[in-house]
Amino acid sequence: MEQWSGPLAPQEPSPAPGLVTGAAYGVLVVLGLFLGAITSFQFSWTAGSVPVAAILLSFVEFAAFRLAGWAMESKLGVVALAVPWLIVVVLLSSRRPEGDLVVTGTTAGYVFIFGGAIAAVVAVATTRSARPWILRGTTSVPASRD
Repeated sequence: MEQWSGPLAPQEPSPAPGLVTGAAYGVLVVLGLFLGAITSFQFSWTAGSVPVAAILLSFVEFAAFRLAGWAMESKLGVVALAVPWLIVVVLLSSRRPEGDLVVTGTTAGYVFIFGGAIAAVVAVATTRSARPWILRGTTSVPASRD
């Protein structure tokens, strides 16, 4: 059996990088749940009729989403934080059988929900992946066919 050596030798994949990456995405999901729960209880502070907290929280959420995308070097990092945030916010904005809800249908509530959703979309759109998702499994960029 012939053994390859040198820089072109096939290397056995190491399970550690995949495990660490999966754990990092798991942490982002938990942080998204936490961010959604905490911000849902803080959005309603106003200065007169201006929903100051909802506006500021939209910028904070955008920064958190972008930071997640930057840290993971992919759009999936943004999604891993934004989707759990959105799920928590939607659940907390729906009326329970007792009539209770956390995120109310006020101006501040709508600014909070739509501001966060827009922040997530903009963060996904502005985050660049280290490599395109379609090339993740390849070792190099395919040559052009001229």
